[in-house]
Amino acid sequence: MLSAVVDGKKGGPVPFFRDILKAASLAVPQTDEALLMIWRREQERAHAAYANPPRPLPPRLVPTASPAASPK
Repeated sequence: MLSAVVDGKKGGPVPFFRDILKAASLAVPQTDEALLMIWRREQERAHAAYANPPRPLPPRLVPTASPAASPK
């Protein structure tokens, strides 16, 4: 998620990062600490994907879909 490489004014994620996660049907963290962890994970994923050559993603960097987005 390339939006993770954009820093907010205070150096963390942009204020609307939760909205971006929700729009992408990803789990949305409720705490700022959890949000920061996901933001950093997404930074690692973006850097891995756009490395030259691209690096494979370790399983810990694969995002999970929120339960609401899962097919029933």
